[in-house]
Amino acid sequence: MISPISNTREYILQPTLIWKHKRTLEWISTATFWKRELAFFQKLLDEYAPRFSSEADKMKISHFQNFIIYYRDELTSTLTSKLRLHEKRLAELLEKKNESDTVYFKEHADLMAELDATSIQFSNNKEELFSFIERVM
Repeated sequence: MISPISNTREYILQPTLIWKHKRTLEWISTATFWKRELAFFQKLLDEYAPRFSSEADKMKISHFQNFIIYYRDELTSTLTSKLRLHEKRLAELLEKKNESDTVYFKEHADLMAELDATSIQFSNNKEELFSFIERVM
């Protein structure tokens, strides 16, 4: 299989394909980092949750626990799988020397939009969690 960044005399890679490849690798790295952050978030909850006593606070703790479990156990794995398949598809395009597959470009745009939205949600939940925990630190 041809690597998206390999040197070859057979064709010249479009700069947009190289950019898409780099962007996809960045997202794979981000998803891996999120998993590490989620482990840290779980430790924060485990340490500080007992300090909250009101029913509203317990509901917030439940919300954060659900966020952590969903992102850690399901979402990051799903996104990483999608990204790896996306990279495989790019390699197949290059192997077939088909650098103008519009379906791939549409898939890439959709996947990047999904990841951007997920990143915003992740950041919002992270900020909310930190603000919540700071109340008892």
